[in-house]
Amino acid sequence: MSFIVLHGALGSRHQFETLLKEFGDAEFIEFPGHGTTPDTDMPWTIDLFANVLEERLGERKNVDVFGYSMGGYVALTLALRRPELFRRIVTLGTKLQWTPESAEKESSRLNPGVIETKVPAFATDLARRHGAERWQNVLGRTAELMIDLGLSPRLTPDNISTLSVNVQYMLGDADEMVTLDETLAFRFATPQSNLAILPGTRHPIEKVRPELLSTVLRDAFQR
Repeated sequence: MSFIVLHGALGSRHQFETLLKEFGDAEFIEFPGHGTTPDTDMPWTIDLFANVLEERLGERKNVDVFGYSMGGYVALTLALRRPELFRRIVTLGTKLQWTPESAEKESSRLNPGVIETKVPAFATDLARRHGAERWQNVLGRTAELMIDLGLSPRLTPDNISTLSVNVQYMLGDADEMVTLDETLAFRFATPQSNLAILPGTRHPIEKVRPELLSTVLRDAFQR
């Protein structure tokens, strides 16, 4: 089964090895500055990452994409501009409603010193994902992306109502970052869409049961 996998904020290929082994034909796209991918001098924004995705797709049309968290937001943003590139987009744990307040709340959690002190295991994992020399930079640049997104959301119920691509929104029933209300607002605003709720599932991709994720992706992309 062939589809493209997009990671979330602070993410890298490292988090998706199990999924990629399960789906041998899946293609993983890593955004600039994440994992082992070279960084760019340009500010990190959703628009930058959407442009990277567009470049990677090239002349392809009607592709299937699984976007986790920020990856889903990037795919939907590009789909509004280039719907012909996509057949179906499946998102998981994608925060769709951004405000200055929510952006400030989320970005405030990305302080490297606080993470090293209070959540050292997470700091170690970030260093493993991105390298000991640049994981702190990933945090800072991601915080700036969130602030920009809060000031200028790329997705709204109004513009998503014009989307011609089939979308399956997915949300864990225990997601601590994304609300059911915001996901439902976008699900009902998107003309060709449905919603899957994953039981016993929190926001971090590491907390999603691999067998459950594989099952719902097979169901979505085989339709």
